Formats: sequence, structure tokens, C-alpha cells
Amino acid sequence: MAKLNTETLNAWTEMYTSKFKLPETKVPCSNDECNVQTTMFGTNLHERVIKYAGIENLLSTFECKTCRAKSKAQALIAKLTAAKN
Repeated sequence: MAKLNTETLNAWTEMYTSKFKLPETKVPCSNDECNVQTTMFGTNLHERVIKYAGIENLLSTFECKTCRAKSKAQALIAKLTAAKN
């Protein structure tokens, strides 16, 4: 499964709002170049919804562990490069 399209995102948001669960336990990474899916259900899902300030924000901006690590590394490299200059 690739990134959620608008129709699927709306359907998943609606289901979570009414039943507090998603149609699938795997949530795709929002990075277009990544095909990783992360398992989320039960309290794990609910805690992430709180952390991301809502289900729609979680589904549209969630990045897998690998992509988050890559983003942090790129930010650190940029910071170190800027400090050199």
C-alpha cells in the first residue's frame, strides 16, 4: 500500500471517528519514496492519534522509523555544515 489517497484517508478518518479503529492494522508511511507499513491498533493507535493531534494528521504525516531516522540525519548534516561556514 502506498500513501493514502484523499478518498481512502477520508474513509479511514470516518471509521476511526465512529469506531475508534482503522479498517486495516497497517498504516503506510507518508513518504512517497517509502513502502513501509507500520502496525497500529488498540492503545498504540490511540496514543499516536493523541501525539499527532488527530487521526487525519496521523494518517497524512506519519513517517516510519527508517524515514524519521533519515530525516534526523539529514537535519544534523545540514546543521553541522552550516556551523562550519
